[in-house]
Amino acid sequence: MKSRPGKRNSTRRKNLIEILTEARDAAVARVRVLRKEEQDDAAELPADGLDLAHSLEEVETDAALIERYDEKLKVIDEAFSRLERGRYGICEKCKEEIPVARLRALPFAAYCIDCQSKRIERRHPGEGDIDEPSRNVWIPPEELRETVEE
Repeated sequence: MKSRPGKRNSTRRKNLIEILTEARDAAVARVRVLRKEEQDDAAELPADGLDLAHSLEEVETDAALIERYDEKLKVIDEAFSRLERGRYGICEKCKEEIPVARLRALPFAAYCIDCQSKRIERRHPGEGDIDEPSRNVWIPPEELRETVEE
């Protein structure tokens, strides 16, 4: 006996909510741990220069990791928003459903495996889509482009 489409969609939606909730909970838990470590890593005065340098290095590492997890939480919130609009878990290229197993492995997958494979295959210099980080390339002002000889 086949399951009804409504029941299947309801089950899929519950799975998608579970995936995002687990990812959010894990990221929040990790940020809490990192913030605690950041506090613990701060050197107490009086400390010598080596202790301060070591402490600063650890605090900066913790801060960078916290920043990465904050970005992850932002992406999760965006995914929840897409879920509410019915767009989360749908391939951006072919508009087919991304399998739940893929989303469990990579909760922020925007493409199904086939479309992602095609994107990777055609990535050659000067070809393919421009990825988001590459869209905003900084172009230095004219006065910074001058060479030493000029």
